[in-house]
Amino acid sequence: MNEYLQVIDKINQVYEEFKMLVIEEVTVLERLQNFKLTPQQELIMFYIIRNNPVIANDIASHLNVSKSAVSQVLTKLESEKMIKRQANIKNRRELLITLGERGRKYAELLYVIDEQLVKKYYSKVELKDLQHVLTTLTKLVESVKNEN
Repeated sequence: MNEYLQVIDKINQVYEEFKMLVIEEVTVLERLQNFKLTPQQELIMFYIIRNNPVIANDIASHLNVSKSAVSQVLTKLESEKMIKRQANIKNRRELLITLGERGRKYAELLYVIDEQLVKKYYSKVELKDLQHVLTTLTKLVESVKNEN
């Protein structure tokens, strides 16, 4: 167990150092601050961006929170023009959630940031090493899901 703690401590240290270096280098990161999103709003926006269009139940299920908690956040995001809600023509009881005008700008900015990170940093590491990181993180996520 002690070896695990030592490795995790090293991972945390290296990740924090990487994060600090990247924040200094990637200039567009500061533009994310203009959106003034809370961590919960960011998680919801990430989900919508990746799965557009979605329904509130999908978001609640994915984040393992109540639908009412999601609805409160969606109301705020809608008022900020980050998302739009419209009736689902296939199921009139559902509202489809899509990106609003500011939400599309947010998604575009995230893409620009990813591009910069790939060009400046990730492309300097072999793809197989990045795939190994992905595999390890996926195993950790599955392990946590299986515990619950």
